[in-house]
Amino acid sequence: MNKQEIWLYLILLRGYGSFNIKGPIKLQSLFLAMRVYCFVLVIIGIWFPSALIAQQDPEGKDAEAYQIYSVQVAELLKVRGMDDKAIAEILSVYKENDISSDDKLASLLLKLYPDNQGILFIFYQFYNDTLRRVVLEPGKVKEKIYIPVTRKEILQLGTDFNHLLGLYSSSDSRMPSLRGAIVKPPPATAGLTYQKLIQKATTLLLPAWFDQSWKHLVIIPALNLGTLPFYLLSPYPDQSILLDHCSYSVAPTIGDLIALRLKMLKLFLGWNGNIRIPFNKIPESGQMDSAAFKLENPLFISNPVYPLHTAYSFPDLPGAGKEIDLAIPFAQNYVLLKGAAAQKDSVLKYIENADLVYFATHGMASDEDPKNKCFLVLSGQDPFFTAKNIMDCRNLFEKFPEMVILSACQTGLGKSMEAGVAGLARSFMLAGAHHIIMSLWNVDDEATAFLMNRFIIHLQEPHRFMPSEPLRQALIDTRAKFPKSSQWASFAAFGVDF
Repeated sequence: MNKQEIWLYLILLRGYGSFNIKGPIKLQSLFLAMRVYCFVLVIIGIWFPSALIAQQDPEGKDAEAYQIYSVQVAELLKVRGMDDKAIAEILSVYKENDISSDDKLASLLLKLYPDNQGILFIFYQFYNDTLRRVVLEPGKVKEKIYIPVTRKEILQLGTDFNHLLGLYSSSDSRMPSLRGAIVKPPPATAGLTYQKLIQKATTLLLPAWFDQSWKHLVIIPALNLGTLPFYLLSPYPDQSILLDHCSYSVAPTIGDLIALRLKMLKLFLGWNGNIRIPFNKIPESGQMDSAAFKLENPLFISNPVYPLHTAYSFPDLPGAGKEIDLAIPFAQNYVLLKGAAAQKDSVLKYIENADLVYFATHGMASDEDPKNKCFLVLSGQDPFFTAKNIMDCRNLFEKFPEMVILSACQTGLGKSMEAGVAGLARSFMLAGAHHIIMSLWNVDDEATAFLMNRFIIHLQEPHRFMPSEPLRQALIDTRAKFPKSSQWASFAAFGVDF
């Protein structure tokens, strides 16, 4: 609700309240009902602003929104250092598939996903101090609302989660830091409790009708929304959380979602490129109902010798080595780069032939220069494996690991832009990965080692939504052993699921 609407309702309240009604009881009851109705509108408008926003677009608003979105995606790619030719190639998926309205997007999703497995898509778009939230299932636009909110208010959600989960204080001993520098965290929202934050975030991010019938949620984010811990949201009447009932994944953009899903269908089903065949008409034997992920030829990078000659100080991570040791028994063939051997040239030597690459090391995010200052830490004289180095792999190699596990601090973070975050996770996708397991904050050593072991175990069994569902099961296991949300809710799946 904007200021004009609030004033309107307050004026109506005052007006109805000023009448000195002495007429019949029915008339008094009518005016009383009107006063109560206005009061309810004010309360709803203040606490749930989306409830008072028109559900339908004015004519032509869809086309305008998608034109703006294409520009936003191009700006995001440019910040990541891509040239105009590469950007045009990526954006071509919008034109080729006529992605120019919500209805057309819903129709396209029906050709790529089944409509009977409880899959829901939420497309967030931010412009003009408004969050446009479009909720779709394959073949249908279920909801479309416009929520007045500023960029600062959305970004503050991430800060408030960090404060109320105790992340600024609990991660001090594990996170990298500038030598000799004292960094103060940004301020929290005054008077905000954890429960109020969960209610606030749930109302903003999920539709009011979201229930346990939805089994998998695909997020197409704006700004920093893809870095928020969705599994902590509580949309259910019994106060359970999303983790209890529904997996989720973060798709970088609409174009990435469509292009990668089509690519996976071609590989998995042997499609000849005919996207016109509706997914739900494919013979039952060909449907991608479930999949497992066996570690046939993984590349492990374990606890490098952290550099001493850089501006950053990197504390040791004893749990990183334990993670890899627990994963190795599940590998058929593997390459292990550990300690001093975990150098950039060695990673580049082996990464092309790996089906999975697993980094257990430090990571850094930057909102100033994500191309060069978002990096994973390795050993040697050139220890920073930057977002640019990672993206350059698309020009160096014919293939790339299908899955990337980033068990490192801040790998889901970066520069927040209108079309999402420019950081490490997206860089691996541009390099050719389909699935990235990313961290949302500086992670607890012991809890992460347990969580990742459970994730590797669950990957071995077929799951309908892979790797999001194996990750959800691992998070459930970890919550039972480490109940603090800061210890288990720190990872999310980035990319496109089977």
